[in-house]
Amino acid sequence: MRIVTIGGLILTVHILQSTVFNLIRINSIAPNFFVMIIVSFSLLRGSKEGAIMGLFAGILYDLSFGVTFGFAFSYMLLGFLCGRLTPNFYRENFILPFICTFLGDIFINSFVVVALILRGQTNIIYFLKEIILPEIIYTSALTIFIYQISYKINLKLEIVEKRTRNIF
Repeated sequence: MRIVTIGGLILTVHILQSTVFNLIRINSIAPNFFVMIIVSFSLLRGSKEGAIMGLFAGILYDLSFGVTFGFAFSYMLLGFLCGRLTPNFYRENFILPFICTFLGDIFINSFVVVALILRGQTNIIYFLKEIILPEIIYTSALTIFIYQISYKINLKLEIVEKRTRNIF
């Protein structure tokens, strides 16, 4: 049940990211819902599931958008690092997901900046100021709502898992 739910969630976020969520752009900046979902579930489920979720979300992102390859590794690392905070995390606290998403989006976008530098792009300051910084702010602001949804999905998953464990 957990694998189907999380796999379906990744696929749903991917489809929405490439279609519907483009309609909520502000000044051509769209939030990164993959970062929000990976951070949320990593904090709720731990580093192993966060890394696996990040890997599959990154592979899907690399195959679909494919501008810069390497998102599979960076999303996996993001999921692992955020998941390491799980034992010290009070789940009802919405501040840590906000902070982790803020830092996680900086982490993911640092890979993009390195890729731009390797391609010979010289206007990095413009890219940072006009694209990355607004995306980080937009993504972090929406995290509070996405985390609440992720929290409710995780609660339902835990109830089903608990019921399944009691049967066997």
